[in-house]
Amino acid sequence: MTYTFTNFLLIFHYTESIDEARTLTVCQTLLNLRETLREKEAKGIYISLKKTPQLYRAHHYEHLIKQLDKLSQKMELPIALGDYPKELFIELKHLSAQTQIKLFHTLPSALLFLNPQKNQKQLSVLLYDAEQSNADALSAALVKLGYSVTHAKSEAEFNTSASTNGYDMTITHSSLNLPKSMFTLQPSLGLSKELIQNLPVFIDTAVDSLVTITGLEAQKVKHAIQKFDVRLDQNIIIASMKFKGDLAGNFFLIFPKTIAATAIEAMLGESVSSDDTASLVDGIGELCNIITGSAKTLFSTKKLKVLFELPKTSISLQLALKDISDANGIWIEMLLSGKPFYMFITK
Repeated sequence: MTYTFTNFLLIFHYTESIDEARTLTVCQTLLNLRETLREKEAKGIYISLKKTPQLYRAHHYEHLIKQLDKLSQKMELPIALGDYPKELFIELKHLSAQTQIKLFHTLPSALLFLNPQKNQKQLSVLLYDAEQSNADALSAALVKLGYSVTHAKSEAEFNTSASTNGYDMTITHSSLNLPKSMFTLQPSLGLSKELIQNLPVFIDTAVDSLVTITGLEAQKVKHAIQKFDVRLDQNIIIASMKFKGDLAGNFFLIFPKTIAATAIEAMLGESVSSDDTASLVDGIGELCNIITGSAKTLFSTKKLKVLFELPKTSISLQLALKDISDANGIWIEMLLSGKPFYMFITK
């Protein structure tokens, strides 16, 4: 058994077969390092199972996880298991479900969550988990930490996208088992945990709806936690909707007039001028209806009741923003046929 420090994490290599006696020795060794960890301002402990002989006995792993959970609370540091075989993940997730022990399939994944200061905020992350609730929890934590997250809808899509689309990081076979306070929302954000977790619903439905309706290519580029970007060119069309119920907030769809004309032309199959403000306002309002209608349908499959009000459309930033506070929200940059448009979600 050996250990090293890297990027403010203690990396502990569990190199022998896991049994109860060795687990107690490991925990005592880590406890003896408490002062060293404090001096080094450690952000957490990552226990690598890469060199552990693959002789699996559930009760030995259960004992390991329970002892590490007690140690994590005593030392007030997050502890993660990592470098485990993928086929072991489901069992580890089951055994750790009622604990604070995290599961990260790789060390880079652990660093992304446990020491986010090491990374640039606009890293693009590709995420997949077969269990939607676990994918939502991972995505919510990543969004709160300021990363741009893309959900793969299947393992095949994840593998293809990971090899071809140039993401900064990929995450799968991982679980946070959060103490609910560890990844708290930034105080200035003010969005509920449930809304953050369901942010991908808005993004995915916007992309899917626009592709279906217009036949044009649509994609998310990045997102950021910020206020509404009032530096936008004034030549824009804005549709907004309040929503309430199990989730509550304000949804904005923002199109430059030229892109609005492109989208509406593709939707209607007839020419629309970027100077025809009335047609653009009606068209973007209808797009907002379609996107939020699709989102509502997806929410209902997750047993979430969300009511969207009728859209309000405007060509004035001041009028569009008069009913919301000056708080931060999620600003999402999108592309339609290679040209930018935007979404904004706030309280």
